[in-house]
Amino acid sequence: MDSTLPLLTVETVLFPGLVVPVPVNDVQNRAVVRDLQAASGASADAEMVCGALAIRDGYELGDRVFRSLHGIGCTALVSDVTGGDEGPMEITLTGNRRFRVVELDGDGDYLVAKVEWLPESAGSDPLGAASVALDRFRRYAAAVTEISLPGLHIGTLPDDPTTLSYLMSAAMVLLKPDRQKLLEVLDTTSRLAELVGLIDTELSAMAAVPSLPATDISWSDLAPN
Repeated sequence: MDSTLPLLTVETVLFPGLVVPVPVNDVQNRAVVRDLQAASGASADAEMVCGALAIRDGYELGDRVFRSLHGIGCTALVSDVTGGDEGPMEITLTGNRRFRVVELDGDGDYLVAKVEWLPESAGSDPLGAASVALDRFRRYAAAVTEISLPGLHIGTLPDDPTTLSYLMSAAMVLLKPDRQKLLEVLDTTSRLAELVGLIDTELSAMAAVPSLPATDISWSDLAPN
């Protein structure tokens, strides 16, 4: 995979394997999609692949977009482009591989990043950590379902600890900084341990203030690597 990526700046954190619809509103993101469609149309085998980085904060002034971005993101396969031209546009992103931004080029119509790929390390005890996290996650899902119908719907949980860690990260109702922190964790064992701590915090919060939105996620069989 190329180590230079056009960047979509998005309001959510994309995880490997996660499938998420994303609105495309600003001129820079529209330009990314435009060029990806042009490249894809020129080759029957070409896929529309870019980087997705979560926005830390930002604002728009006329046609200019000023944003502070997180430094670690996820490559995204772009599909199901609807709308366009001057009207609303929406795309579907499927997360694939994590990266760290090494250098940004903002001279064109949108940001282009030189990236380094982050390895998917298992850590010291992924199976043991997965067992603990899975037990907690089932309690969390049951608690969400009890207080917010139709509840948390995740389908069949994967056996692979790394895939499981990303699925749980995506499925939980969390603030963006917590999601970004989970994306940035270096190995699966540590990510699962971080999830256990977050789940315990969320369970305590739900017991005190039982009100959460319903959650539904889409998952891809696309391998993180």
